[in-house]
Amino acid sequence: MNAMSKAVITLTSFTFLERTLGFLFKIYLSREIGAVGMGIYSVALSFFFVLLTLLTSGIPLVVSKKTATDGSTSSKVCSAALILELIVAFSVCLIVVIFNKPIGSLFAEPQSMTLVLIMLPALVFSGVYSAFRGVLWGEKKFTSVSVVELIEQIARIVSCVVLFTVFDNKTNAVALSMTCACFVSAAACALFYFCGKRKLKSPKTQLKPLIKTSTPITLSRTTSSINNYLIAIAMPFLLMSSGLNTDQSMYVFGSCVGMALPLLYLPITVVGSLAFVMIPTLSEAYANGDKKSMHRQIETALSFSIIVAAVILPVYLALGEPLGTFIYNNTDAGLFLKKASWLLVPLSFENIASSMLNSLDLEKKSLINYLIGAVSMYIVCFSFYSRFDMDVFMTAFGLSLIVSSVLDVIDIKRRTGFKLTFFKPLLICLAVGYPAWLFTDYVYSIIPGTVIPIIVAGIGGTCFSLLLSIVFGAIDFDVTVGKTRIKKKRRKKIKSKKATA
Repeated sequence: MNAMSKAVITLTSFTFLERTLGFLFKIYLSREIGAVGMGIYSVALSFFFVLLTLLTSGIPLVVSKKTATDGSTSSKVCSAALILELIVAFSVCLIVVIFNKPIGSLFAEPQSMTLVLIMLPALVFSGVYSAFRGVLWGEKKFTSVSVVELIEQIARIVSCVVLFTVFDNKTNAVALSMTCACFVSAAACALFYFCGKRKLKSPKTQLKPLIKTSTPITLSRTTSSINNYLIAIAMPFLLMSSGLNTDQSMYVFGSCVGMALPLLYLPITVVGSLAFVMIPTLSEAYANGDKKSMHRQIETALSFSIIVAAVILPVYLALGEPLGTFIYNNTDAGLFLKKASWLLVPLSFENIASSMLNSLDLEKKSLINYLIGAVSMYIVCFSFYSRFDMDVFMTAFGLSLIVSSVLDVIDIKRRTGFKLTFFKPLLICLAVGYPAWLFTDYVYSIIPGTVIPIIVAGIGGTCFSLLLSIVFGAIDFDVTVGKTRIKKKRRKKIKSKKATA
C-alpha cells in the first residue's frame, strides 16, 4: 500500500468518525430546536461560512502548496499567513458589527443576524487555526490535522449540550458552541505546530507572494460560500412566492437543506479525504512535470469518486424515506432525501474535479466554471417563480454540478491530456444501479421492525451494488492485483540482481 493510499484511509477514518459525530449532533439539534429553528440556523450559518471562507480557503491552501514544494520557507509563510488572517478576521468582524442592521434586513428571519453576531469571534480563532493547519497539511501530517478536526467536533458537541442547560434560547446556544469549538481547535492546532519544533520567522519576503497567490483561490471559494448564502435567501423567498408564509418556507428549507442534504455528504467522506490528500501530492507532481503520476492520480481519483457515490446511490433511493423519518422524525426530509439521492454522483465528481483544478494552478478556471454552473441553477429556479418547490431546486442544483463538472474535466484535459477512463465505471454503475435499488428495497420490505431493516438493507444493498460493479468491470480489480504482482516480481528481480552482484 503506497503512502497516498495510507493517507486517504487514515484521513477517511478520522473524517468518517468526525462526520458521524456531526451527523448525530445534527439529529440532536433538529430534535431540540425543530425544523423552523434549523432553517433559521442554516441561514445564519450560510452567511457565517461566507465570512469564514475569506480566512480558511485561499491562504491555508497556498501555505500547504508552498510547504509541500519548499519546506524551508514554511516558518516564514506561516508567520505571513497568521498576520494576514488576523487582519482580515478583525476587519470582517468590525464591518459586520457596524453594518449588522442593513445586513440583517436581508434575512427572512431577524434572529439569524443575532446568531451571526454570536459566531463572529470564531472568525479570529479560525484564522489562527488555518495558518498553522496549512503547514501541517503541506507537510502531509494528515493525522495531526484530522485529530484537530475531531477535537473541534467533540468540543462543539460538549459545549452545545452544556450551553443548552444555561441558555433558554437554544438557537443562540448552538451559535455560541461554534465559537467555543473554534477556540479549542485553534489552540490544539497551535500546540501540534509548536510541539513539532517548528518556529515562526520574519514574514517580510512572503507577505506579497502569499497575497498574490491566495487571492484568486479565496475569491473562488468565497464565491461558492456566497452562492450558498444566496441559496439560503433565495429559496425561502421563492417558496413564499409560491404561497407559503415565512414559517412554512423556513420549515421546508430547514427540513430539506438543513436536514436531508447533509445526509448526502456523509457517504462521500472518502472522496473528500482523497481531495484533501491530492492537493499537495498532485501539486508536487505538476511542479516536477511528472505526467505519468498526474495522469494516474487524475484518472484513478475521478473513477473512484463515481464508484463511491454510485455504490451508495441505490441504498438512498430505497431507504431515503425511512432514513429521514427515523433520524429526524420528519417525513418531508426523508422524501426529499430519496428524490435528491441522484445528486450523490455529481456532488462526488465535482468535489474531486474542482480540487484538481486548484492543484494544477487553474484556480481562475475553477471560479469561472463554478459561476457558470451557479448561474444555470438560478436561471432554472427563477424560471419557476410562483410555481417553485424543492423538486425544482434539486433539479437546478444537480444541473449546476453537472455543468461545472463538465467544464472542469475539459480544463483538466487541456492542461494534462489525461484519458477519459471514468466513462466506463460511470456507465456500468448507472446500469447496475437499478437492480441494486430493487434488491435493497426488497430486503427492507421483508424484515420487520424499524432500525434493523434499515441497517440490514443498507449494508446488503451496498454490498450487492459493489459486487455488481466488480462483476461488470466498473472496478478493475484483476488489473490492479495484476499490476501489484508485477511490481512485486520486479522488486524481487532487482533484489536478486543486487544480491548476486
